[in-house]
Amino acid sequence: MRVSPRSTYALPAALLLATATVACSSESSGGGDDDGAGAGISASGAGSATEDAGTDGDAASSGESPGDSSAGAPAESTGPDGLKFDLGGQDTGEVGCGGDGDGDATPTFSFIWIANTNEGTVSKINTQTGIEEGRYRTSASGTDSPSRTSVNQFGDVLVANRNGGGAATKIAAIVERCAEKNGLPGIQTSTGAADVLPYLEDECVLWSTPMPINDHGPRGIAWEGGEIDPNTCQNTVPDPRVWVSFGGNPEDIYRLDGTTGAVLDHVSHPAGGGRIYGGAVNAEGDLWYVNRGTNRLATIDAVTLVRQEWPIPNTPYGMGVDANGDPWVVSYAGGAGVDHVYRFDVASATFVDAGGTGGYYRGMNIDRDGKVWVGGNSPCRLAVFDGATDSLIDDAIPLPGCTTPVGVSIDFEGFVWVVDQNGTAYKVNPGDHSIVLMATGLVGPYTYSDMTGAGLDLVLNPPG
Repeated sequence: MRVSPRSTYALPAALLLATATVACSSESSGGGDDDGAGAGISASGAGSATEDAGTDGDAASSGESPGDSSAGAPAESTGPDGLKFDLGGQDTGEVGCGGDGDGDATPTFSFIWIANTNEGTVSKINTQTGIEEGRYRTSASGTDSPSRTSVNQFGDVLVANRNGGGAATKIAAIVERCAEKNGLPGIQTSTGAADVLPYLEDECVLWSTPMPINDHGPRGIAWEGGEIDPNTCQNTVPDPRVWVSFGGNPEDIYRLDGTTGAVLDHVSHPAGGGRIYGGAVNAEGDLWYVNRGTNRLATIDAVTLVRQEWPIPNTPYGMGVDANGDPWVVSYAGGAGVDHVYRFDVASATFVDAGGTGGYYRGMNIDRDGKVWVGGNSPCRLAVFDGATDSLIDDAIPLPGCTTPVGVSIDFEGFVWVVDQNGTAYKVNPGDHSIVLMATGLVGPYTYSDMTGAGLDLVLNPPG
């Protein structure tokens, strides 16, 4: 499957999600064990936005140490720049799929998936309310260290476990995509942190594929996109393929069938050290990833499986791909004055230094206004860069009570989410940088990747 050009049939995940209205928890009969689930997630500091308005488990070996106020805040459901979700066909004058013909669409649900790394589960949190609506075991053991999460155009998540068998586990976001397993009426699935079913007994856990780990476990994962039929407005690829990459000696890159979890492709590269740390796709479905240790940016062509690589100017950590298809990489090595944020200009195959002052940059993501949001440590904070000018905007956005911010993601209303290893997820207004709400009750969350699917939507359905 080769995804279509991003300006032709790309449909945003938000509109695909709008075809369903029931969350996984709505038909649950519960019945699972709840050992270790804790008190669960609660939302505090909830507010509304107006237009005005841990280190890795192997930190010792990897050298890890323990906004733009002029941008409009999200208004209603349109995003920080007044975005009305762009639809395919707009560049050719054709009427897009759904909405009112102008591409206006409001999602009926939106989730962020955050791994409870120390518990062996993943939480599904409603991004509008901050309430946890499901918690799922990601492997047979609670010690397999789930970390990266990647969300496809239907809201379904793939979770990668770094330890044990390195299982890559797919979980459906809504009951319509869950699967009957036990013969009981309805779908038996989690309703929250106090209702966690045994591994693979939750009927929204669709499959779990063990990975043949030769070195460090899965970290760089990313779904490919699908193709939208402009006449029926249906995705012709209901279960796109998904990339799972890991290791450093060698680097192993697998592509799995989205329906079954079966291995379709495998690329092995004798990198000779380091470890793959993060991954993302472009509009064509090519995988981009970084190796922390050998300090390389690499790509695997979605069609030919040919691999290319380039040396990164610094020690990488998180990464993402912007609306133009250029990868961004942040560095985490020496702190203030040493670490910077970089854009890799694909056309010239060169890195552009976007600067940075505070250093120790972790996870990052890019919003539809072209702002690059980055979690920072020592001190803990949120930073934002201008993707249009490759420059720093603010490197000291406070996160009250933070300790070790790691993951950063964007939800479908344009709010910025920051996951802290203290067990809190912050929802931040991108306009005035205020905290909209804080979701608490996470258990050692160490996740940074496309936790909402907005990163995939950005490359498949760029603004403009």
